[in-house]
Amino acid sequence: MLASLKSDKAVRLLTYMRQLAFFFFFVAASTLCARARAHEMEFDQARQVVLIVARFDNITVDDRTIVMNSMDTRTDAGFIPGYYSFSIIRESDSPARPDETIRMYVVSKKTADTWEMNLCTHYSFPELQKFQQDLMHKTGANVANDPDMPKAIGCANQAQMKPGSE
Repeated sequence: MLASLKSDKAVRLLTYMRQLAFFFFFVAASTLCARARAHEMEFDQARQVVLIVARFDNITVDDRTIVMNSMDTRTDAGFIPGYYSFSIIRESDSPARPDETIRMYVVSKKTADTWEMNLCTHYSFPELQKFQQDLMHKTGANVANDPDMPKAIGCANQAQMKPGSE
């Protein structure tokens, strides 16, 4: 009888230890996933980056005649996975004249590195650099986290620097 009680107690203890181990594993996995997501900027932050770069390009987004639209609406992964993409459009006031796409900006979700996709222009200027540094400080990312951006957006061979930058 005494051996049976010790055996039951051991089984209960083993079951409890398994449950506890599973709980700690689940908590650790959740924490790691949350940290991985923390290395990416939010959509609103990317929108803010695009407004900074548009201002640098002397484009005033006024939401009446010149508007900014996300190009990441077709899939959860976005227009280009790993990046936020925005178009700046001058809307026509006449049915005879089409809307005009002024710029197509791509922003790295990891570093806030920003390019104009059609012109293959990379942006780097003090106001943007400060925003990028602040963001990377918060997320723990660094510029080495996204070395393949020019290739990913189709600008590996024809990359240009924006005049007056870097």
